[in-house]
Amino acid sequence: MVDVLWDEIQNLELGQDYPTLFIPNEAYVMVEDRNRLSLIARPLLPRVQNFNAVINALPRAWGLTAHVHGRILDATYVQLLFQTEIYLLSVQRREVWLFNNWFVASQRWEAAPSLNFVTTIDLWVQMRGIPILYVFEKTELEIAQELGEIISLDFHDATSTQIAYIRVRVRFGITDRLRFFQRITFESGETALIRFQYERLRRICSCFRFTHNLNYYPYRQRFQSIDRERAVFRDSVLRSSFNSQSQMTDSSLQVPLHPPPRVPSSGDAITSGIMRVLEVGESSRGVQDGESHNNMNLGESSKRKNLVILQRDKESRQHKQQETEQRMGGILKPPKKR
Repeated sequence: MVDVLWDEIQNLELGQDYPTLFIPNEAYVMVEDRNRLSLIARPLLPRVQNFNAVINALPRAWGLTAHVHGRILDATYVQLLFQTEIYLLSVQRREVWLFNNWFVASQRWEAAPSLNFVTTIDLWVQMRGIPILYVFEKTELEIAQELGEIISLDFHDATSTQIAYIRVRVRFGITDRLRFFQRITFESGETALIRFQYERLRRICSCFRFTHNLNYYPYRQRFQSIDRERAVFRDSVLRSSFNSQSQMTDSSLQVPLHPPPRVPSSGDAITSGIMRVLEVGESSRGVQDGESHNNMNLGESSKRKNLVILQRDKESRQHKQQETEQRMGGILKPPKKR
């Protein structure tokens, strides 16, 4: 039976040898003209950027809800089709766009896309800290080229009205690490620390990339088994509970193996809440007997108390009986049987 099944699996025809289906040019001649007015967008963090929400939110942010139609292409890209080229160009001029505080890279549709299609993102960067003696177009270009491909420089000596920072548009790869500081040295020997501030940047991973966050860090060392990873996760949760006073409970700390030693004091008998009963001659006993009496448990104290009470009742009855005998001349009636 097994051999028969194996032969049938080997002889399966999955369609690879079927004749090729030919589609005439008339079937897709209008496709290029329609897709020409579209943007191919790529959410950089799909785990927190729902694609259906992206194609609904972006046209609303552009103010073009009635003029843009969005659709999902696959697990990586979405397509946004515009009715006119004017709307398309106006959106491109205002890039880059965000959804859920993470970037959405976009590029105009191409009939024959290249290998690096939608793998870059253009950001405006503010360069701060350039000494005033060196504020010049060539200086800014020298500094900005260390970041990436320069698209444009928003600075002109004759027309710029402020030099607190210089804006430059740089093209970054979506997997590149962002740089926030750069120390430079001029030929005169003067040094300066340049700070880079990225416009519209909301969130970033601890490794300075904007394609993932710490919860989905791709460069983290993977564990060999899922059980091991879960154990480490539980351990990290417990550690965070220990470090947070607001989450600390009575069961968060370990119970000591032995109770702490009890230091006796003279006021233990008063603060214990149990009335101490002294026997005959007990007041003349040493301090050691008193301390041993304080260390008796509650059950023995209750037992001793009951015995003392019974003894007192017996002595009281005998005392009354003696008084009655003296009053009646020493002749007593036998007690009544109960």
